[in-house]
Amino acid sequence: MQHNDVLITHPYALLAIMMLSPVVFIGLEKKTGWRLFDIFPPIIWIFVAPIVMSTLDVIPNASPVYSNFKAFAVPMFIVLMLLDVDIRATVKIAFRSMGVVVLGSIGVVIGGMVAFFLLRNHLGPDAWRGFGALVGSWIGGTGNMAAVAEAVSTPPTLMGIVVLADTFIFILYFPLLFAAKRWGKSFARFARVSEEQSENTYKAVNDLKQKSKEVNFRDVLTLFGAGFLLIWIVEMIAAHMPVLPGIFTEKTWEILILTTSGLILATTRFRNVPGTSALSMALVYTYLSMIGAQADLAQAATAPYFMLAGIICMIVHLLLVVLGARLFKVDIHMTAIASVAAIGGAASAPVVAAYHRKELIPIAILLALVGYALGNYLGLVAAYGCRLMM
Repeated sequence: MQHNDVLITHPYALLAIMMLSPVVFIGLEKKTGWRLFDIFPPIIWIFVAPIVMSTLDVIPNASPVYSNFKAFAVPMFIVLMLLDVDIRATVKIAFRSMGVVVLGSIGVVIGGMVAFFLLRNHLGPDAWRGFGALVGSWIGGTGNMAAVAEAVSTPPTLMGIVVLADTFIFILYFPLLFAAKRWGKSFARFARVSEEQSENTYKAVNDLKQKSKEVNFRDVLTLFGAGFLLIWIVEMIAAHMPVLPGIFTEKTWEILILTTSGLILATTRFRNVPGTSALSMALVYTYLSMIGAQADLAQAATAPYFMLAGIICMIVHLLLVVLGARLFKVDIHMTAIASVAAIGGAASAPVVAAYHRKELIPIAILLALVGYALGNYLGLVAAYGCRLMM
């Protein structure tokens, strides 16, 4: 949808709105204590407010500001977040949760194919191409969506519906992940997780060496300078890597090399530089606001069956996640994080972790990396699985 009379288009104004929106809603929650925020946490409003504003033509749903910010913010917050990861300790702590992530990812694939089978008579002939891109996006991220879309030649018009479904179904699912925090005791009984087991996990995380919270300008410059240098080097390396259409594109190489480099960098003295959490979360919340701004409510009526398919897919995913929690004996906090790691990726997993228990943020990032590794492959499995049902 083209917006010809958008009220606010200036880049500085858009950046101000995207950055202050999280401040406003997080501030309201802390200052007012409204029960509304128990049901719909600030993160939901951070999504919804830009959606409403773009729908009402207050701000555009497409702008160079969004793409330019995303171009540096996504790789930058991946690097900054990874610097907080103690690789050996986190792998040891998150082993069971990784099983939940894998099952949840398989649930997305199965859910996508079940939804396609049930609704195939109401979908267009190219819908299978869109399903593959959507599954890749949910399991991994935007890079995975682009890679799968390239592999199966998803039409540009269908990609718009994919992006819309991706955004809105995720927004519908997000409140459940936050509300789940209140179900801790009953879920623990279901998953056969003792309070002692959970506390041992959190204690193990708390025993990780904590960096200083005191941040000065040198720390900020060090983190951003090293981050940009690493991103530049990774982009040059990725440009010379072999491209396998739909599986390893240049962008996919960038993400994979960047995450690997970030984990390696986390084993050096850079891991002790303070400020990574505050800077990365600032970028994440701004990024999430921009994702909301790019969703177009006016197009929702053009893709009702695609939306329904997304809901079916999420239901199957949820069932597999709950099954995984019981099989691997994982509590509600780690289950919610594992679910969002298989659906929202590196941008969203730390947000959910911060809401449940802030000390689990490093584990959330690690679990999200599992999604990056699986997204392309499982997206292609879903696409061609749907194609066989045509």
